[in-house]
Amino acid sequence: MAKVFKLIFLFTIFGFFPLLSHGANLSISPTSGSFEVGDKVTVRVMVSSETPINAVSAVLAIPTSIFSIESVSKSGSILNFWVTEPTFSKGAGILSFEGVKLNGFPGGTGAVVTATLKAIAPGTGTILFNSGQILANDGQGTDVTSGMSKATFAVVPKKEVPVTTPKASVKEEVVVEEEISEPEVKQVPASLLPPAIELGKKFGEQAIYGNTDYLTSEVLLTFISKTGTKVFIIGETDDKGSFILLVPQTLRQGIYQVSAIVIEERETISYSHASNIIQVRIGNIFSDIGITVKIGIFVIIFILLYFIFRVFMYARNNNIIRAYLERDVKEMNSILTKSEKDLGRRSTSSALKDIKEAESLINKELRDIDKL
Repeated sequence: MAKVFKLIFLFTIFGFFPLLSHGANLSISPTSGSFEVGDKVTVRVMVSSETPINAVSAVLAIPTSIFSIESVSKSGSILNFWVTEPTFSKGAGILSFEGVKLNGFPGGTGAVVTATLKAIAPGTGTILFNSGQILANDGQGTDVTSGMSKATFAVVPKKEVPVTTPKASVKEEVVVEEEISEPEVKQVPASLLPPAIELGKKFGEQAIYGNTDYLTSEVLLTFISKTGTKVFIIGETDDKGSFILLVPQTLRQGIYQVSAIVIEERETISYSHASNIIQVRIGNIFSDIGITVKIGIFVIIFILLYFIFRVFMYARNNNIIRAYLERDVKEMNSILTKSEKDLGRRSTSSALKDIKEAESLINKELRDIDKL
């Protein structure tokens, strides 16, 4: 039984916990640097994922004490459809975007957006994520965000450069991290007819049924919670322009507003206005428990079961020892009683012999007790 518990424990450690490593990260590139007042600084929002993903959104804070945001570019982005175009507020130092990758991004490292900043005053500051979300390309809108890294920069006063005779420069080898980029496809304003959607059932689960005028085109469902959190699910219409997408069961418990748009990707990306909005109730009390907490609960239950098992075995072994002790005490008592009776009937030498035998038997029983 103990071996069974050990096997379960090893399965927990080496089977469940590796699942936690299959996440995705948002970061800033470069992660640090020093610049002079007046310099133009290019920073990129990067995503790194060990699993296929299809949607990335974020809100970044740029330190306005040292930088001003000059522009934001989608060029070279792994995303090719923007639910919310990359925008920025120069005064507030806020940059935000919401985008998806039609057909999904297989994983790896790639740029999401590129921002051009201008160093305006000496000092230090940190670019950080106020919020961010990366969704898996699993048809469930699973949030696989595991981390968001910040970047710290310094701006120093502009130095006066003395006029000198230029010297031959030595070219330095620069190692650049391999990343994936996608050719930019122009996204035109909404022009297609919106789909019509309704809530139904498929395989006993809630599903979104829809009809469009567009065959074998992509469909983007948007789930918006009461707190404003968005989750995107990508599907496809059939050869009749219809689609059925299961409601994801990984979302947090609550009521969601659901809408759909249809997307056609050719030389340009065209899309429709949003469909009618329907309400969908999702989840139960277990829906809000993340995988880390679920594994923690499993481990705690396992430890409790193992503790109960050990207590049971301890009590069981004690009962066995008690039974042995009771038997041995009875045997020793019987030997002593017999020896006492024999003392009255036998000669001294014979009695001593019996006492020696009794002593030998008692010592044997004591050794047996020691072993137990």
